[in-house]
Amino acid sequence: MDFTIEELSLNGWPSLQTILLDGWIIRMANGYTKRANSVSVIYSYENDARANSVCAIYPFKNNLEEKINYCEDIYRKNNLPVLFKIIDCDEYKIIDKKLETQNYKKIDLTSIQLCEEIKQTQIVNNISIENYFSNEWKNCLYQCNKITNPESKETMASMLNNIRHDIISVFKMENDVLAGCGYGVIERGFIGLYDIIVKDEFRSRGYGKEIIETILSKAKEKGINKAYLAVVDNNTVAKNLYNKLGFKEIYKYWYRMKE
Repeated sequence: MDFTIEELSLNGWPSLQTILLDGWIIRMANGYTKRANSVSVIYSYENDARANSVCAIYPFKNNLEEKINYCEDIYRKNNLPVLFKIIDCDEYKIIDKKLETQNYKKIDLTSIQLCEEIKQTQIVNNISIENYFSNEWKNCLYQCNKITNPESKETMASMLNNIRHDIISVFKMENDVLAGCGYGVIERGFIGLYDIIVKDEFRSRGYGKEIIETILSKAKEKGINKAYLAVVDNNTVAKNLYNKLGFKEIYKYWYRMKE
């Protein structure tokens, strides 16, 4: 499997700390979001003669239990739940089965979607576009996600500051009130969409679509033609919207969490 989108996603939603373990990436960000506080396995070992596989888990399959124990110890020392991100592909079947036998439950099935050709659209009014995360944008994100804890706000701000690629941040106003926001990260010819969210009281007005189209159109102006995103698999409303915008599922992932 091509793990390009996984690499881009790690960069587009960075953690605060990473530990490398034999091709595994242990990510931590004070517990804020599963994506930034889980183990990812994406490094390749193309020349491994023992398995004829490009995935790290096969060369080290006899040490899986030792590596899982190491990850468990790291997360527990940091008072975090133990989470493994599992991609729905052949390379991950061994580790997924191993975690299942160790009472890791499967949660949060997620769809990774790709748009192969971004369409240029006209940008609507009451949309602010920036190439950084302003205080107003961050306040919109906090409000939309109902984040009031100062520590959570600080963690989120630190994660956003860790992004090292060009960004497009967008927020929508309605009668001088922050209504919704989102951002995109440009890397290697792709724009990744993150934190597309609208306040509860402003939903079903097409604002999410406006935010997404604005990010994509600005990316198109910069010569970017492909876009990717992640959406929880049971969010049919969002998936229908993304489908109308030209996104198609390319694979799924889920998490394994210790019961």
